[in-house]
Amino acid sequence: MNKVGVVPVVVLALLLAGCVGNSAKTFTMSMNEVLQDREVNVTSTSYYSGFKTLDAGDILIIKDKIWNITYNSQYDATMVLFVSNMSQGLIFKGNITKKFHDGQDVKVKLHIIEDKFPYTYNGKTWNIDVEYYKEGWDMTNHTAKYLPSDIIYS
Repeated sequence: MNKVGVVPVVVLALLLAGCVGNSAKTFTMSMNEVLQDREVNVTSTSYYSGFKTLDAGDILIIKDKIWNITYNSQYDATMVLFVSNMSQGLIFKGNITKKFHDGQDVKVKLHIIEDKFPYTYNGKTWNIDVEYYKEGWDMTNHTAKYLPSDIIYS
């Protein structure tokens, strides 16, 4: 095989092996660290909400202790607040209070995605750019949704 034929084969092999262009990382943070990593930037026609250190494709493990867990039957959802930040937490679909309890150490595995879309408001079109948890984002409707209960574990 000549040298010209070897180069494409080597490049293809590296791409298939995932060695090229795969910059996804795994981060472990407390809930408070995640909230401190959030950022929002607004200009006259654009809105960005995302993370300072996390990028689309990254995996986020929230490792924290449950401060309060409350099920709301009207919404069929469970709010989990964490010790590291007792004012903002995560909302899970369904009742998970039989599986988890206050004071329990847990982890939540999330995947970071990016959703870019135009949004018209008061006759003005905004360019929206959102980085969020894949498990908690509806890409079709561009809105947040409850997290599935199978991503929280002890």
